[in-house]
Amino acid sequence: MRTPRWGFMAALLTGLLLGPAAGAREPTVHRITVYVHSGMSLYLSEARTLGGVGGGLGVRDTLDERFILQADASYLMALGKVVEVRAGAGLQRSGTWTPAALVMLSCMAGQGMRFLTPTRSTPVEGPALTVGLQLAPLRFTHSGTQLSLFELGVGVGSDWPGRGLTWHLTLLQAGTTF
Repeated sequence: MRTPRWGFMAALLTGLLLGPAAGAREPTVHRITVYVHSGMSLYLSEARTLGGVGGGLGVRDTLDERFILQADASYLMALGKVVEVRAGAGLQRSGTWTPAALVMLSCMAGQGMRFLTPTRSTPVEGPALTVGLQLAPLRFTHSGTQLSLFELGVGVGSDWPGRGLTWHLTLLQAGTTF
């Protein structure tokens, strides 16, 4: 006996197999943007605090003016000397005003303040890893130049036991597209 689920699965499989052959699609357009940024990042947990203010360099691949893949690195000072490496993927609006939302993975390593707690008798070692969301509401793109102001991000990670939060604020990001 044939159920509606099997009919749907057969139609989906047929569409996936025959779709590319049915008509020519436009090739995916990649735009590579190299950017510099300044701002602050802060990782807070019961066991440690890392971060500070600083700047860095990044690269972004925008596919079809809509989908974003990016990676950047920052050097931060104030609460020690910290290097932050981030990678993310998200969506942006196409046009001149290009606000974006990204899911970001962040890794902070370096000096910071470490605390001993009743549940932890040794200091936390190793990088602080977090996953979070970043919003860029004031991003603009014009003639191969991209400018973004006040990007806000928040993420969550773990120091086993315990949880840590990352706060990120980009004051200014400027880039050029190749």
